[in-house]
Amino acid sequence: MKLNAIALCCLLITTLFSEKIEYQFYDDPIDVVIPCIEKDVETLDLCIAGVWANVKNVRRVIVVSPERYTDQAEWYDEKEYPFTKFDLGFYILNKKEENSYRFLAKCSKVGWIYQQFLKLYAPLIIPDISTNVLIVDADLIFYRPIEFLGNSNAGLYNPATEYNEIYFKHMARLLPGLAKYSPIFSGIAHHMLFQRSVIEDLFSKIEAYHKIPAWQALCQCIDPDEIQDNCMSEYEIYFNFVFSRTTQVKIRPLIWANKGDFSEPVRKADYKKGYDYVAYHSYNREEVAPAKK
Repeated sequence: MKLNAIALCCLLITTLFSEKIEYQFYDDPIDVVIPCIEKDVETLDLCIAGVWANVKNVRRVIVVSPERYTDQAEWYDEKEYPFTKFDLGFYILNKKEENSYRFLAKCSKVGWIYQQFLKLYAPLIIPDISTNVLIVDADLIFYRPIEFLGNSNAGLYNPATEYNEIYFKHMARLLPGLAKYSPIFSGIAHHMLFQRSVIEDLFSKIEAYHKIPAWQALCQCIDPDEIQDNCMSEYEIYFNFVFSRTTQVKIRPLIWANKGDFSEPVRKADYKKGYDYVAYHSYNREEVAPAKK
């Protein structure tokens, strides 16, 4: 009995993850991309300073945002991307304009979802960008010198332990056969090296399977019932894809933490504790009561 087209495509994609390949990586300097929205402006300059001081072999630091928030880095206007928040809602919610307007008005995760697409497309969209792009969340501060390129210029990755089943359901719809490569490691460490050859490979596989642009497929694989939750993860997609595809990339554990308070005394204490970096999330931040006189 002949396999139908869908079954054959699934078989071919599953085979992709059972056979390792060799990517062509380059010794280009690293360009750092920091997506930012208004709520993270207060940590942005600290993030940029940490990048310049501690990320080895940096050429450019680029903030992607709806407006210029700092003079400490280049600015790339997110409106230059080939999609908008409205477009994402259109393809997530059954390609109906009224649903897209509702997405913009009602979904609390609009900006969070949109930033993931800005990150994934940065290595392909921003003019003259390096083949080695370090994505850094705007609330992360590096405290120690860190290498991101290993042997043969392949990426080095810091593992986390977060697990969200929804991320992997989305990933399985995106590329059948792509699954969590390690029972222990997660890619959600608030920064990640994206290498162009890997992104191009990932997008080509997505587009070959879904027959539409990768960003549209990423949208259509989101369960509309889950858009108010954490419905996808760009970091998990890239992390599990690259480790499933090649043995060139390596795990390189760092000492790090998730926190909220980023006041100067806390930052000085975190440096003394020996952290390589700390992510100071606004959602972890508690209002500090003024000291009593």
